[in-house]
Amino acid sequence: MQDDKQILVVTGSKEKRKDCLAQLEKLEFENVHNAKDSEEALKILNDHSIDLVISDWDLPDGDGLELLKTVKLTFSFQGTPFIFMTPHNDENKNREAMKYGAMDNLIKSSSSNLKDNVEIILKRGLRNILIVEDSDIQREICIVQLQQIGFEKITGVENGKVALDYLEDNPVDLILSDLNMPVMDGLEFLKIVKENPKLKDIPFLILTANSEPESNQEAKTLGALDFIAKPSDPDDLHMRIRKYLY
Repeated sequence: MQDDKQILVVTGSKEKRKDCLAQLEKLEFENVHNAKDSEEALKILNDHSIDLVISDWDLPDGDGLELLKTVKLTFSFQGTPFIFMTPHNDENKNREAMKYGAMDNLIKSSSSNLKDNVEIILKRGLRNILIVEDSDIQREICIVQLQQIGFEKITGVENGKVALDYLEDNPVDLILSDLNMPVMDGLEFLKIVKENPKLKDIPFLILTANSEPESNQEAKTLGALDFIAKPSDPDDLHMRIRKYLY
């Protein structure tokens, strides 16, 4: 996996850059670019097919959060995974970064932790996620939010029946499903999935309104792992998917 992945390290600190590049080299990542500031980073992103950006918070020409926003608002590389070298001291900054599409900010100084974080993030593009939601708007919101945090293989369908047809021929790593849908609702769909030996181990999360406590409890009894309130919050969606997919 390492040989063909291109990673961009962005920091104005020579010491941090040297340390991060040395760790990546030790992990056998060969195509590693480095930039001292946002301007240089954006040029590299334009010139190369970057698979992951690892950025410092403080940059000579601004801050990493502004670079993140620019990356996620630029169509040609808005799907590029973006992580920070360390957590910010201000927790609000960490939450804002997650809101704008940062995939993580928990890299420590150890090579093993760096390896784990980078490999998990690069593998996200290989994960298949199925969204089952009858609202076109809610379905599209979920798809966009998942794309922002690095997932590429996302399929959206409008009810449980269509979802079951899709599952017959397509492997899926995680299901996000609404409860109230026409033709086949979320509870019936969940029940069928959990009774099927080939599907029962797929993590199943419920997209729910807070006004459905009885249905939520029934879903939990049937095997749903967790609940994500609608409209989904990017930070909450990210945290819950991380919890069950890795």
